[in-house]
Amino acid sequence: MKIFKWILGALALVLIVGAAFATFNISKGNDKLAKVYSLDYDDAPIVSDSASLAMGKYLAESHGCQHCHGQSYEGSVLVDAPPFVVVPSNLTSGKGGVGASFSDGDWLRAIRHGVRPDGSGLMVMPSEAYYHMSDTEVGALVAYLKSVPPVDNELPKTEFKLLGKFILGSSDDMKLTPDMMMGTPRLDMPEKGPTVEWGKYRASVICQVCHSATLTGGQPPDPDSPFAPDLRATQSWGLDGFINTIRERVTPSGRALDDKFMPWTSFRNLDDTELEALYAYISTIQ
Repeated sequence: MKIFKWILGALALVLIVGAAFATFNISKGNDKLAKVYSLDYDDAPIVSDSASLAMGKYLAESHGCQHCHGQSYEGSVLVDAPPFVVVPSNLTSGKGGVGASFSDGDWLRAIRHGVRPDGSGLMVMPSEAYYHMSDTEVGALVAYLKSVPPVDNELPKTEFKLLGKFILGSSDDMKLTPDMMMGTPRLDMPEKGPTVEWGKYRASVICQVCHSATLTGGQPPDPDSPFAPDLRATQSWGLDGFINTIRERVTPSGRALDDKFMPWTSFRNLDDTELEALYAYISTIQ
C-alpha cells in the first residue's frame, strides 16, 4: 500500500514539475512574441527606371520571394501545423496586401532586418541573407515589388499556438527575427561576371544563411530544416554538373533536391553568369 502511495506521489510530482516547466517556457515564448525591435534600418535608394525594375524582377524570381509569397506575390499559408501557422504576407497592393501601406522604409526594414512597421518580428523571413544585398540590388527589389499588379488575397496572421510558444520559449537560439545587424559589414557589389569576386558576393546573399559563412555546412534558420551540407562537395561535380543540378534538381549522384529546404525552383532562375561565378567561388574554398 505504501509503495502504491509512493508511486502516486512521484507521478504527481512529475506532473507538477512538468506543468511548471511548460508554463515557464510558454511564458518565455510569449515574451519573445511581444518583443518590439528597433525601427532603425539600412537606407537604400529606391529607383524605378526600367533597368532597376528589370533587375528587381530578376532578383525576386531568383532569390526565393515567390517560394514563400506565391507566384504573383499574393501571399500564402506556408505552414499550418499544431505548433504554429506561418503566413508570408500578400506583398501586393491588393486587398489584404501590405503593398498599399508600406513606405520605402517599411520595405527595407522588412527585407533587411525582418521587422514589421510596428516593430514586431517577421517569422521565417531570411533577412539575415537579404541584409547582405547591396543598396543597388535591394533598392531595385523594392522598386519591383512596389510595381507588381495588385492581387486581392486576405490571409490569416502568422500564429504561435500553445505548443509553438513552448518551443519558442524553450530554445534560446530560436528567435522570431534575427538580431538587427546595423553596422555589420557587407561586401561591396563587384562588376557582374563569371568571376570569383561576383560568386563570393552572390554567395553572401543566397548561400551563407543556410550553409554558413564558410559554406562548409550549417544549421539553417528554420528549426525543421536538416543540416545544410558542405558545398565543397560540389567541387567534384564540375561546372556542368553544378549548373545542371541547380537547373534540374538532381545531383550527379542522382539525389533529388528537396525544394522545401533548398529552393531550387527559385535558384534555377539564376542566369549562367551567376552560376558560373558561384561555382568559381565555391571551387576556391579549402
